[in-house]
Amino acid sequence: MTVFYSKKERIGELLVRRGKLLPNQLERALTHLESVPQGLGEILVSLGFISEEVLLEGLAEQLELSIYAAREDDIFLPPNAAEIFLREHPFVLLKREKQTILICNDPLDSDILSYAEIQISEPFEIQLALEADVRKLIDEHYGIGLKETENDKYIVDEADIDKLKDMASEAPVIKYVNNIIDTAVNRRASDIHIESYEGTQLVRFRIDGILLDYEMPPASMQAAIISRIKLLAALDIAERRIPQDGKISMRIGGKEIDLRVSTMPTVFGEGVVIRILEKGAIILDLENLGMGEKIEQQFKKIISFPNGIILVTGPTGSGKTTTLYCALNQINTGNNKIITLEDPVEYQLKGINQTQVRPEIGLSFAKGLRAIVRQDPDIIMVGEIRDLDTAEIAVQSSLTGHLVFSTLHTNDSLSAVTRLVDIGVENFLISSSLRGVLAQRLVRRICRYCSKSLGKISEHLGYIPNGEDFEIHGGSGCHKCSGSGYSGRIGIYELLVMSDGLCRAVAKKKDLTELKKIAVAEGFKEMFHDGIQKVREGKTTLSEVIRVSRGATNAAL
Repeated sequence: MTVFYSKKERIGELLVRRGKLLPNQLERALTHLESVPQGLGEILVSLGFISEEVLLEGLAEQLELSIYAAREDDIFLPPNAAEIFLREHPFVLLKREKQTILICNDPLDSDILSYAEIQISEPFEIQLALEADVRKLIDEHYGIGLKETENDKYIVDEADIDKLKDMASEAPVIKYVNNIIDTAVNRRASDIHIESYEGTQLVRFRIDGILLDYEMPPASMQAAIISRIKLLAALDIAERRIPQDGKISMRIGGKEIDLRVSTMPTVFGEGVVIRILEKGAIILDLENLGMGEKIEQQFKKIISFPNGIILVTGPTGSGKTTTLYCALNQINTGNNKIITLEDPVEYQLKGINQTQVRPEIGLSFAKGLRAIVRQDPDIIMVGEIRDLDTAEIAVQSSLTGHLVFSTLHTNDSLSAVTRLVDIGVENFLISSSLRGVLAQRLVRRICRYCSKSLGKISEHLGYIPNGEDFEIHGGSGCHKCSGSGYSGRIGIYELLVMSDGLCRAVAKKKDLTELKKIAVAEGFKEMFHDGIQKVREGKTTLSEVIRVSRGATNAAL
């Protein structure tokens, strides 16, 4: 649908006035006008801000036109136009009582208007309809099948690789994929999910840790969309039986963007997840993580040790790698050698030797770690301890004078000890090498533009934490946060420092309950307590803290 501006009121301003569009959404769409050959209405629809129906209603009000509604006395007139013309400029003519009516989707299509003025010798009325409905009327009353015209060319046997490549290089597919990526970046999404289901496909964005539906692209374009992404990521588009991983580098709005592409075969086709990494957007400072003064001071102290193992735990997407990067940046003084082994290397760090794990050629974490030790490093970062081989080499490296950083997938900091035991590491080796464990989650920040009081915490929690009642806040939703009440994320943490008492208990194979008693007696605070402190400070909501810390603490629930 081509969209234009009225002398009375611009379509974007009209939609904002009617409450169909948020001001910040209009601002985002206007920024696209300079870079894409589309009208404002097309952009608003493609970004998912409004539906085609809402746009049609706005145009009708703007131009003071009616929207077509079928009546039994409608008499459809022959178009006397070539089929090829109708495909490019769909319209329908009908007689209603004594009035001639032209039904179209674009009332300022000069070709349609010129044709109508030549063919219709009397005044006529223009009524608006969705393009799909116009094509349906053409199919029903003129016997010309246009309903699937736009998508039919994308329907292809997926075994036809050459045609898949051709489809993926066509302008509509290129524009569609670029629009998805551009929109995700503008909405601050961390991931794009393209999911294949029976007869359809769903695009979703992960924004501030929450998956939100974006749109359902035409099912007939499914193969072309995925093929386009695979071509950009230098993946094999002929291979759909096994997962593949690739990388795309793009420049969007003056920003350098890295896209990590992962494909996975599913029952109804391939699923694609694209991780968005913005170069230069991340500030690698511990102070910016929001640890809180006490935890930050303790963490800085243990990362300054000359040797030992420091672990960061949490689920996927909880910011573990960012924390490790900040720690390495903190101790990267220039007079030490730091080597990392990662899967993948997410950000390039100046002055640090970074290595990408390549399991397909035999470069695993364990094999890479053995090689790193021979490179005379002072500090080593291993992306993840997954097996006994990696764990044993990490422990031996720490015992021979290296400071080793790594991650584990555990619910809390204390569980890291039992996880290492489960992997097969001896208790006495854990007590000798482990210096500390930081567990973390990410919670959504309250939007500062629509933050409001929600009453006292005791009214929501049912009790007063730490013996003090205080006021809590939440976001009411505004155009700045797209109505969610949240904008951005902040971490909540718990830090287990391995004291002499804890080391002795680990060596004696004490269970998790005993270890927790010792840690609490020495001042250890669970993650929920840090979350409550951030609720007190008005940074996040109580519901967020409970949501992300469930399973990571017994104090909250």
